[in-house]
Amino acid sequence: MKIFYDHHYTGAEHAFDTTRKSAAIADAVGTRQLDGVHLCEPSVGAIAAATAGIHHMHSIDYVEALRTGDDQGLAGSQGFQWCPGIWTMAVHSTAGVIAATDAALADGVGGSLSSGLHHAKPDHGEGFCTVNGLAIAAARLAADGKRVVVLDFDAHCGGGTAAMIATHDLGESIRHLDLSTNRFDRYEATHPDDRLVIESGGDSAYIDAAEQMLDEIDWASTDIVLYNAGVDIHPGLGRLTVATRERLVFERASTESTPIAWVLAGGYTWGITMDELGGTPRGLECSGSSQDRPAPRSSLSRARARRVPSVVHCRLTPHAILGVRPTSVPPRSRRSGQTDGLPTR
Repeated sequence: MKIFYDHHYTGAEHAFDTTRKSAAIADAVGTRQLDGVHLCEPSVGAIAAATAGIHHMHSIDYVEALRTGDDQGLAGSQGFQWCPGIWTMAVHSTAGVIAATDAALADGVGGSLSSGLHHAKPDHGEGFCTVNGLAIAAARLAADGKRVVVLDFDAHCGGGTAAMIATHDLGESIRHLDLSTNRFDRYEATHPDDRLVIESGGDSAYIDAAEQMLDEIDWASTDIVLYNAGVDIHPGLGRLTVATRERLVFERASTESTPIAWVLAGGYTWGITMDELGGTPRGLECSGSSQDRPAPRSSLSRARARRVPSVVHCRLTPHAILGVRPTSVPPRSRRSGQTDGLPTR
């Protein structure tokens, strides 16, 4: 599995989790020998595609503000003061998302240590998100004829992604599924079950909702899943809940022979130590081979299987990178019928 990162991801002078955690994770990944895991820098081509995508998907005024800092209010609309490194950070972080999608299409899975994405709107930043690399990468895939699912499991709603898809009329080729535990950046979803907010019911209700959302995906017609794998549901929900969610997502994508690209998204280090953060790449294990995959169930999935021959069963995932380690098994509620923790929309 290729994981994309370069030092420009942390180029903003404003130092907090969103702008710094990727460096600690990349350092830990880079200093260990992990079978099947390769830390890569976004290519020149990915950087060029990201630059073009930012110009296309965001407004001219906002892009110029990010590039020059001339409009300090607009340039800092994501929540921290503008500096020259912000533009380079935005371009390279977006390039990593694009590179991860290319890797996923080639290899079955790819990732980028990008965060600060899904709240950014077409004409301004918001919620510590500068540019919307999710929407930019998804739009690029859609322009190439791909049908994309943006699966957003960050704690907060992805109103920026929804706005980007609507503004550019991409709803036919990009489906946006959003499971949150906090109503920040909420929006009116195209379909009632495309946005769920779990505010009660605890770990069990959340896992049930995650399974429900995975069932909403039309896997047979989906070419790639772009997964915003926020772990900021912790510490509100348990570490094993995050781990269980990740396993559900990646095992389902593998079972369906569907490429998946992931990004870090939200997640904060106050619930773990830096030693845990640095040690967690031990959890970055991909095992098995293409021979371990279930037999495709349709001619379409057979074609997809040929296109992504190295989709493997992944025992990773972003939760492992961020130090979310399971300690006990959360209770599971019965999926038949409604229980406490009914999703709110």
